[in-house]
Amino acid sequence: MALYMARPKKGGKGSPALKNGKVQVKMTKFVEGTGRVGDIVLVAPAFWENKLKKTSSAVLISDEEVEADNALKSQSEAEALATAKDVGAKVSNTVLEIKKKAGPNGHIFGGVGKKTVVDMLKMQLPLGCLDSKAVKIKSIKEEESGKELKHDVKEIGTYDVRICLHKDVGVDFKMKVAAEP
Repeated sequence: MALYMARPKKGGKGSPALKNGKVQVKMTKFVEGTGRVGDIVLVAPAFWENKLKKTSSAVLISDEEVEADNALKSQSEAEALATAKDVGAKVSNTVLEIKKKAGPNGHIFGGVGKKTVVDMLKMQLPLGCLDSKAVKIKSIKEEESGKELKHDVKEIGTYDVRICLHKDVGVDFKMKVAAEP
């Protein structure tokens, strides 16, 4: 080898591109103090070589891959929003009727909780409509008084229910709780 030729770098295939002395990686496992699965972070090259690479906790990622990943995320977010709006149109026209055993004065034996309401709503809508983790019941209000319940429904009557299908989509629908014959 001639004296004026550059020496090959250690590590074989070449070192990853550095940004301000750091390496850009995408996390494949949770690492305390570094990031969660799917996060794109900058770490020191030594930390990458000695910890993340050996434990398969992260993979190197280029700027082009980051742009493609962000485009894919925004596309899937737009699809989720469109689906939530479509399901919201179906839910807003729904009147959910729940029958429970009740006493003579209108008290329900047990109660109707938020999880029960979501489960009953899932049975009325097409399969898979409400399977997202973002689906949550925000409030249940008595129709006559408009008072929001802080607990399960324990009385027979009609209620206004607010459900969030997506972080940007919330829908109101009616729920009737009736006594079983």
